Amino acid sequence: MVYDKRSATFYRNKISLSTVNGRVECEFELPADSPTPYEEYVLSEDYEFRTSTLQYDQDTDEFYFHVKTRKIETDGEAVEIEATDDAEHQTVLGIDLGVNSLAVASTGTFWSGNEYDHWIQEFEKRRVEMQQRGTQDAHNALLRLGKRERAWRKQYIHTVANEIVTEAVDNDCDVIIFEDLTDIRERLSHADWHHVWAFRRLVEYVEYKAPERGVAVEQVEPDHTSQRCSHTDCGFTHEDNRDGEQFQCLKCGYEINADYNGAKNVGLRYMRKRQHRLRSSPMSGGADAPVDVRVNGGMLNGNGYRPTADS
Repeated sequence: MVYDKRSATFYRNKISLSTVNGRVECEFELPADSPTPYEEYVLSEDYEFRTSTLQYDQDTDEFYFHVKTRKIETDGEAVEIEATDDAEHQTVLGIDLGVNSLAVASTGTFWSGNEYDHWIQEFEKRRVEMQQRGTQDAHNALLRLGKRERAWRKQYIHTVANEIVTEAVDNDCDVIIFEDLTDIRERLSHADWHHVWAFRRLVEYVEYKAPERGVAVEQVEPDHTSQRCSHTDCGFTHEDNRDGEQFQCLKCGYEINADYNGAKNVGLRYMRKRQHRLRSSPMSGGADAPVDVRVNGGMLNGNGYRPTADS
């Protein structure tokens, strides 16, 4: 059942709902960690309530309340954060998306795809079992399973997106950099459909979550980021540099996790792209564009690797 502003009233830990028998008050079961999404979005003055849906799960005999909110606009315009084109200093976080790891940051943080793959397989097993029964009850259960799977996948990717944005904020990054996903189906021909779906949703979620915390999101061309050596002053590119999950440069011998190497290259590609753009701009007078790529234990830029004070 769908509720609008008039038929649903929110309080700190409960909601008042209109029914055919008058209004009823229901308490929420919320996560223990605070702030909860309910506190961040429904009770926040920065968001406005749009609509909500009350859903009953027959399998668990539980009710779920799905709420849609929208960021309140400022002066009639949506709040957006964009990476600047001027010569101000930027610190960027490169993100590599892959099958072995759902996402890897240039800081060395990994978001494994194992749990995601495990539950996709579990849902598929349940789906096959229900299809084999061929009864009306099994068909109805199959529809409910599909809804739960879609909800689970969205929530999982939302969680990863939140953690990526937090990773950028905790490391004082101004921009999060992804590869352009336009031709990802062709580039990752061995990836299953749910991997490609996850990549697209992850970028989409980060793109609208990051500006709310003052972080911009950019994309760069994906060519050879998995084959190029990210070691300082090397950059040798060859398809044989990568062997599965491992990367070893045929020229300098640099060995590293392949996805982590890719994440650093994503950030470095943005750095080179921005430097080229400003050097060729008549407004900048050919000045360099100071960009640091945040990596594990320090920074990478045009002058090489610089460790942080506490590394």
